Amino acid sequence: MLIKSSYQINQKQLHKLILNQSMRQSLFMLQTDLVDLTAYLQELSMSNPLFDVNTSLTKRDVELLAIPQNSLVQDKSLYSYLLEQIRFSVKNNYLRRIVIYLIEHLDEHGYLLLSDAEILQELSIDNRTLKEAKDCLYDLKPSGVGAQSFKECLILQLQSKKATTSNLLALSLLEDYFADVVNHNWTNIAHSLNISIKNILSAFSVIQSLKPYPYWNNYKANKYLIPELIMINNKGKLSLHITRNGYPQIVFAEETYNQLKNNTDQEVKLYIRTKYQEYQNLRRNLNHRLQTIAMVGRCIISLQTPFLLRETRELKPLLLKDIANKLNISISTVSRTINGKYLQTDFGMFELKYFFNRQASPNSHQSISQVQTQLQKLIKQEDANSPLSDQKLVTLLAKQNINLSRRTVTKYRNKLGIPNANQRKKLIKKYC
Repeated sequence: MLIKSSYQINQKQLHKLILNQSMRQSLFMLQTDLVDLTAYLQELSMSNPLFDVNTSLTKRDVELLAIPQNSLVQDKSLYSYLLEQIRFSVKNNYLRRIVIYLIEHLDEHGYLLLSDAEILQELSIDNRTLKEAKDCLYDLKPSGVGAQSFKECLILQLQSKKATTSNLLALSLLEDYFADVVNHNWTNIAHSLNISIKNILSAFSVIQSLKPYPYWNNYKANKYLIPELIMINNKGKLSLHITRNGYPQIVFAEETYNQLKNNTDQEVKLYIRTKYQEYQNLRRNLNHRLQTIAMVGRCIISLQTPFLLRETRELKPLLLKDIANKLNISISTVSRTINGKYLQTDFGMFELKYFFNRQASPNSHQSISQVQTQLQKLIKQEDANSPLSDQKLVTLLAKQNINLSRRTVTKYRNKLGIPNANQRKKLIKKYC
C-alpha cells in the first residue's frame, strides 16, 4: 500500500513537471524567429526518433545565419548571457523572477520595451520593487542594458565607468543639459556651470565614446529576414496570410512509433510514451505559435489600416497593452509575439514592433510620429525672418487639438534635428 501511494505521488509530480516544461517551451518558441526556431526543432529531433524536421532552410544555412560575431557574448545570445549573470548576482528568488521578466522584454539591442506603468500593471508590484529589479538589471553586462531611452542608455554606461572628473562632468551634461548637448550649445552650458568650454568639450568626447546601443550583434546586419506574415491589398481590402516559406514542419515517424510501442520491454514502453508526449507537445506549441502570430498580426493590420493602405505616413498610437486588451492575452505574450517577426506588405517589409507607437501625451489621441509631422509642417511654413518659438509652436498645436507642454515640443524638435528659433534665425542670416 505504501509503495502504491508513493508511485502515485511521483506520477503526479512528473505530470506537473511535463506541463511546466511544455509551457516554457511554448513561450520560448513564441519569442524566437524562424531561423532560431528551425535550429531548435532540429536539435530536438536529434534526441527524439518519432519526428523529423522538414524546412526549406538547410542546416548549413541555419548554422551560417545563427553564428553571432560579438566578442562579448561569443556563442551565447544576449538573453542567455544575462540569465547566466543573474544566477550569481541576484539571490532573492522573488526579485530574480522580476528581473527575468524584464530581460524577456528587452529588444535585440538590450533596450527595455515596456514602460514602468506597463510593468507595474502586468506584475502588480510597487514602484520600490520595480526600482530594485531595474537596479539589478542595470548592474549586468553589457553596460546600459535595460535602458528605456537613448539618454538613459548613455547615462547607465557612464555610471558604470570610473568616477574621473571628465566622466562626472559628462554624466552631469547628460542628466541636466541633454538638449544643449544635442544642439552643441556649449556657451549656454559653460555659462550655467561656470566652467570653460574646453572642459565641456573634453567631457563631450567621453560621451562620443559611448555606444548608442547596450548590445549590438553584428551577425544581425547580414541575417536574412524571413517574413512570417504577408499582407495582401485587394482593391483596398486587406487580408493576412501566413507564409510557409522557410517555416519548419515536423513530420511524425509513424512506422518507427508502431514498431516501438509494441515492444514488450517496460523501459522501451516508458521511453516511447515519453517521446510521443514530447512530440505531441511540440506539435501543439508550434501550432499555437502560428495562431498567436496570425492573431496579433490581424489585430495590428486592423488598427493600423490607414498606414497600410498608404493613406497616411504616420502610425496611430498603439501600445502593447492595446493589443493585449483587445485579444484578451497578456502584455508579455504580445511582446514575445512581435519579437523578430516580420510582415511583408506591397510597399516593404516591417518588423511587427514597428507598428507600435506611443501617444504624444496622456490626453492625446495622436501618436508621436503624427505630432512630429505636424511640428515639421508648422516650422516649414514659418516666416524665415521670424521663426516660431517652442512656446508659439505649443499654441499653434493646441489649435489643432494637440495639447503638449513646451518641454515636450522642445524634445520632439530636438529628436527631429531641428534647431531652436534663435539658431534657425541665425542660419537664415548666414546663408541668405
